[in-house]
Amino acid sequence: MANNNLVLNSYESSETVASELTRLREFSEQNNIAEVNNIVKSLLGNPEFWILCYESIKSNPGVHTPGGSTFFGKPKTLDGIDLEFFHRLSIIVPRGNFIFGPIKRVDIPKSQGGSRPLGIADSRDKIVQKGLAVILEELSEHRFLDCSFGFRRSRSCHDALAYIRRKVPSGMWAIEGDISKCFDHFNHKRLVSFIRKKYVSQQIFIDLLYKALKAKIVSINSSFINKIGTPQGSVVSPILCNIYLHELDVFINESEELKKFRGGKAATGNPKFKALLSISREEELEAEGVRKSKGTRKYWKFLHKLRVSKLKIAEKENIPRVIFKGRNRKISYIRYADDFIIFVWGTKNDCLEIKNYVKNFLKSELELDLSDDKSHITHLKKDKATFLGFQLWQSPNKLLFKKSDVNPLGKLDREKMDLKYRGATMQTPRLRITFSMDKVLKKLVDKGLVRYKAGKFFPTSFKSALQYDIANIVLYLKAVFRGLANYYGFAHNWYDAKMLYNYFGRFCTAMTIAHKTKSKVSKVFNKYGENLVIKDSNNKVKASFGTLTNSNFKKTVSSSKVSFTSVKDVEQLLLENLKVAKQHLIEWPCIICGEPAEMHHVKHVRKALQKKKSGSYNFYLEAMRLVNRKTLPMCKFHHGLIHSGKYDEESLEALFKSFKKGGIGFNKSKAKALINKASQVSDNSDNK
Repeated sequence: MANNNLVLNSYESSETVASELTRLREFSEQNNIAEVNNIVKSLLGNPEFWILCYESIKSNPGVHTPGGSTFFGKPKTLDGIDLEFFHRLSIIVPRGNFIFGPIKRVDIPKSQGGSRPLGIADSRDKIVQKGLAVILEELSEHRFLDCSFGFRRSRSCHDALAYIRRKVPSGMWAIEGDISKCFDHFNHKRLVSFIRKKYVSQQIFIDLLYKALKAKIVSINSSFINKIGTPQGSVVSPILCNIYLHELDVFINESEELKKFRGGKAATGNPKFKALLSISREEELEAEGVRKSKGTRKYWKFLHKLRVSKLKIAEKENIPRVIFKGRNRKISYIRYADDFIIFVWGTKNDCLEIKNYVKNFLKSELELDLSDDKSHITHLKKDKATFLGFQLWQSPNKLLFKKSDVNPLGKLDREKMDLKYRGATMQTPRLRITFSMDKVLKKLVDKGLVRYKAGKFFPTSFKSALQYDIANIVLYLKAVFRGLANYYGFAHNWYDAKMLYNYFGRFCTAMTIAHKTKSKVSKVFNKYGENLVIKDSNNKVKASFGTLTNSNFKKTVSSSKVSFTSVKDVEQLLLENLKVAKQHLIEWPCIICGEPAEMHHVKHVRKALQKKKSGSYNFYLEAMRLVNRKTLPMCKFHHGLIHSGKYDEESLEALFKSFKKGGIGFNKSKAKALINKASQVSDNSDNK
């Protein structure tokens, strides 16, 4: 049981932890390893730091999944955790006595075939993993390059694509890189060596990191200790991945081997293109004869037609305006987690040479393999590269010579010359970011949201949603299709994402409702309207599918800028890095009797309420839903009563009084109604 007299001093406040993290980053930026080591040691021995780590992960969806302890007796979860645990953790970690429990291995099937091993640690071990991750993030975030995305704040898929839009307005070649089984092949000694040399050398921290990497892996059939790799699913794995692959980022952007490809000089004009467009002496004399005999306007028209004919020859014979060679060659590199793409302005031989350099570096320095099957060299004019589910390709050359192209307003210049007779040119190709509608729809066919017949896709009833009521069917399918539309709406063919929501999503929802009510789709639209608006008996809207318009999708390069400034404000550091609540319920006494408390955890309140037996009442779950909490501080006695299903109205009344006193808001009328219902149920059971 928690010690109620355990008082955290002023040093151990959340504000102090935030200031320590800020100082940690500042000394790391100065490369002052000695001060970094001192701060890391103080954080590991600070109970409040571990409480903040607990607060940041306690609501994560998978945190309550039992880990390897399920194979050795009672599973260890967050349920029943108390302040004593954090006080004990702050003592044993600095002493080097903390030991990670076994990790449960689960194989997740891949859509392309095969499986992906997922490591699930015990919930309380995840608190220590989170502490390692927070410290490493503060030490490494300022070192990472702008081209690195994934597993970082404000570095999502869309941010990576926005970076490509700005850095790669037009590309020639693309090298698609895929590292084979990246997480499974990290060399532990090299990884820890990178961290010790560049980030932190505090021995207690290094030993704790080694223990996390060497944790025992258990499954139904076997158990073993990893000699290489880090388990996917571990809280600390993402930041370790970025630290390890940061070496690849530095190699591509700063190494001497690839320096010759980073010239960045202006592209050289193609002599063949220039010679083709130049006017010969014979053509000049012919043009002068036209001017003398037919006037200036016909003279300009003759030169215009001559230029257009030459541009068509250049287009037909594929003669480019500029060429990239020598110091004119350049590359642009973007990495998202363990996938990367390199844009090359040069030749295919340049791409092959760059790919070999990268492959050799991965093998020799990081002991990783570049997958030959998934790594491709793509000519963007002829084919499409794939990155993050999007297709990257170069728009074709367009010959601009019509009046609507070069002079849509029909203006005259100072010499009274019609501009439609000049300005004929070859439009510069631009990089296009699109998505394949067919691939998205095929995935939806596998999920049962769309059907495929006679070479065409059609919306269909989603049978897995028939268990819900009509309002929840609308909300569920709206969330699914809106998520798809939001993700793919970033592409240049955003109109396909709009159709995905407005047509496939809406009709899938209508068909599901028709299936549930044994009705017709036309009757569903007649009853609920075009936007499928569901109302209750009081005419209040419960759910609405709605319609997406063009303004929901149109995005320009200027509206997709990414800010790469790091978070330095203390309040933002707490809220964004650790997701800290203003009040930690872990520090509260029992909300019913005021005795020392431990935490009562519920994985999912709504789903737990759905699983209750018909006619039965779970008033504490109803109360937790009312205050939007999945955790409650309870003494051991009342915690046991909750798990045994024994509730009464007096305990509920004390519960809401504690919340009101602690500043946690809730609907008072609903709370009073819940207390009255509990009283009625209690009276009925006493009468029986």
